[in-house]
Amino acid sequence: MDPQQPSSTTIRRPHEPYDNQEQHVRADRDASPAREDRMSTPIDGRTLRRSRNRDAVINALLELVREGKLNPGAAQIAERAGVSHRSVFRYFDDLNDLVRTAIRQDFLEAEPLIEIASMGEGTLDERAANLAQARVALYERVNGTALLARMRSNSLPDIADERVTVAMFYREQIRQQFADELDKSPQAARESIIDACLVLTSFDSFDIHRRTLGHDNDSIVASWATSLVALLSN
Repeated sequence: MDPQQPSSTTIRRPHEPYDNQEQHVRADRDASPAREDRMSTPIDGRTLRRSRNRDAVINALLELVREGKLNPGAAQIAERAGVSHRSVFRYFDDLNDLVRTAIRQDFLEAEPLIEIASMGEGTLDERAANLAQARVALYERVNGTALLARMRSNSLPDIADERVTVAMFYREQIRQQFADELDKSPQAARESIIDACLVLTSFDSFDIHRRTLGHDNDSIVASWATSLVALLSN
């Protein structure tokens, strides 16, 4: 999957330690300010522990994925996180919920890498190299998660939708980065050229270069920059 800029879809938050009804009962019973002070510490500690364990489960999945284990089971995730097997399903509805959350968190953390320095500035060669370098840096950062997202997008439609969203964002970046050249192209060909640039610098292309052709990142940047210039010079 091309690294996705997380959509505005709301991620389910963990439940509070006590449901609303129980909180009201406790509030009525423990109205004394002194009692409230004494009770606040264990409640806060329980909430903090739950939050830390939930983060540990997310990070465990991400670690396993980065190691190439794209379909770990709940037991494997729990062992890596240092929590019980049942805890995984206390924090998440199911493994799909965990996968969604982990993918979005990782892409959100990598979001600054989506930006292209000096957008639209410089010679064609410089702009092509800048875009190629930015994409390769991003794909290197989210490589494992992008593979997971691509693999799971058929069964998780919201992840598939987010891939489309980010692809459209990338198209607009290409349009801005190479506006001078695109403006000189026949209007009928303009969108096709943008699509070709998008596919050329996609995560799928990166993955072929890395795993099929055995290219390192510098070679990928050079190949993409050369190809972009060739596409946009005609």
